[in-house]
Formats: sequence, C-alpha cells, structure tokens
Amino acid sequence: MLPLAELALKEQYEITNNYEFVFISSQKKPFYSHDIINVRLKKVLKANKIQVRKLYNLRHTFASQLIAVGEDITWVSKTLGHKDTQTTLMYYTKFIKKGEDERLEKISKIGANFGANIFDSGSKADK
Repeated sequence: MLPLAELALKEQYEITNNYEFVFISSQKKPFYSHDIINVRLKKVLKANKIQVRKLYNLRHTFASQLIAVGEDITWVSKTLGHKDTQTTLMYYTKFIKKGEDERLEKISKIGANFGANIFDSGSKADK
C-alpha cells in the first residue's frame, strides 16, 4: 500500500473505528454509491482549483502514468486488482502518449509470449 494511502486510511479509522465500514455518511451509514463519492470528490477538486474528474478517471491517470514512467507492470496490475498484466495493458496503455507506443508494444509482446496469468501459482508447463 502506498504510504500516503495508508496514512489516509489510518486517519479515517480514527473517525470510523466503531463502525463496520471505512467510509460512512453523516448518518453513520456506509457509502454504497460511486455517485456520492464523485459528488464529494467534485467539491474537493473545485475547492482546490483542480480540473474536475470522476474517480475512475483518477484511476486511469494513476495507472497510465505509472506505466509511462516504466513502473513494473506486474506491480501496477496487482495494485489495480487485475487478474493479469494483459488486462492492465489492454485498458491503460491507450491513455499513454504516442511517444511510448514502441515501448508498450514491446511490453505487450512480452506479456503475450508468457500467455499465462502471472498471479496464478501454477501453469500448464508446471503440470
């Protein structure tokens, strides 16, 4: 877990440690809707003069920026909760600037050559 995220969760726990959920409403009920989170996020972004984006846009930015600067695709994929690197490459490489195309093509070829789920402890070759 990223240190900043861990710190934020610890601070949130100080507020909600008596409840079943990490994030709760003012009525002490859990947030079930992304819409509620996006409304709050919009207010925070506007207040800080940051371009308004939906939560999933921030996820795309996070992933594609990491890939663009050469972060280990396995780590990025695992952090996003994807079952394999191919999923990550399929969804996030399209957000990276064209200057990275050649590099990403190489990464895709490497992933395709392995052809197995990297998080799967067993492969057909092992059996």
